[in-house]
Amino acid sequence: MANKDFSRDISSIESQLNSSHKKVIEHIYKNQRATRAEIAKFTGLSNQTLTRLTKQLISLNLISEHSKISGMRGQPATYLRINEGVLATVGVVFEHDRVVVVAEDLNRRSIQRKVEQGHFQSAELAVSKALEMLDNLFNELDENFKVMGIGISVSGFFTNVSGRICSQQDPQGWAKIDFQSVFARNYNLPCYVENDGNAASIGFALSPEGATLQSFFLILFTLDIGGGFVFEGKIVDGAFGNAGEIAAIVNSGPNAIRPTIGSLTRYLESRWNESIEMEKVETRYIEGDTNIQSWLTACIESLKFPLKAIQSLLDPEAIIFTGRLPKTLQQHLAENAVITGPSYGDVYAPTPRIKVIDEDEILERGVTATPAFYFFNR
Repeated sequence: MANKDFSRDISSIESQLNSSHKKVIEHIYKNQRATRAEIAKFTGLSNQTLTRLTKQLISLNLISEHSKISGMRGQPATYLRINEGVLATVGVVFEHDRVVVVAEDLNRRSIQRKVEQGHFQSAELAVSKALEMLDNLFNELDENFKVMGIGISVSGFFTNVSGRICSQQDPQGWAKIDFQSVFARNYNLPCYVENDGNAASIGFALSPEGATLQSFFLILFTLDIGGGFVFEGKIVDGAFGNAGEIAAIVNSGPNAIRPTIGSLTRYLESRWNESIEMEKVETRYIEGDTNIQSWLTACIESLKFPLKAIQSLLDPEAIIFTGRLPKTLQQHLAENAVITGPSYGDVYAPTPRIKVIDEDEILERGVTATPAFYFFNR
């Protein structure tokens, strides 16, 4: 266990904030900086109310005014930013081949990032390693930080026991993990558990680009495939937390071709007869490797039904592709995937655009954003 107690101050700060304060902080968080006029426009708060709220937040040392924006007509406006070194969030990402722990300032400045590569199919091994890494992270973290909580991401689905996730690797082991007991009580901090698709969706929802979308469905391409649906800035997680589990309707089976790193690696290993590195895959894709082209063609076919289901059932404004699958391959999938909607005669229903986002570590961004997401919405 860490030697420092980071839980002592966050509740006292929150007790001094109401939902309007949080709206102000959330808008600055999403955009990294904002003028009072911008905040008023997007929150609907009056100028008088906003002046009072920002004054209180400045007095609490949560936000501050910065240099005036130049290049505009009339009196330039100052912008507001979240202060560094005050509020922090912590995230833990469990993946089959690595465990990552991350700490971020609430202004999205990376404080610490620790990665342990290996084989972490065993729940006991993965959790033990994460606790060791978290102990080191908290012991190295500046004690002046007020930590808002710990976000945890696991690939899998929620069971009928609240807060527990079953992962494909070691399903019995993962289904027994009580995250609240192991993590929340161990560090005396709020703990928020999400499957990887929801965690990545939260990260994108709190980004400047994601904040402009009324709704989107995010598809996460990692060793497996995950998904999450966001509507009006909120995760739609269903009765048991498993809404968006798109993996269930994409080709399954040990040899099935699906848009994941695991499938790509197995497919190319059997044809190249060599170890697979993603940098090499991108190079050979650009060179026109026929094996990669064949795999992509099969993946596009595997996505037809899932994309149609997303369009028909959810009607999102956009479908977001992201994850650890090489971006050039994601872009190929986005440009060639076909989404069909209902039509009568020659009149067709609108379909969502597909966009690949540049964020390389959206899952890490999302899992550290998760404590802030729930802070803003409680």
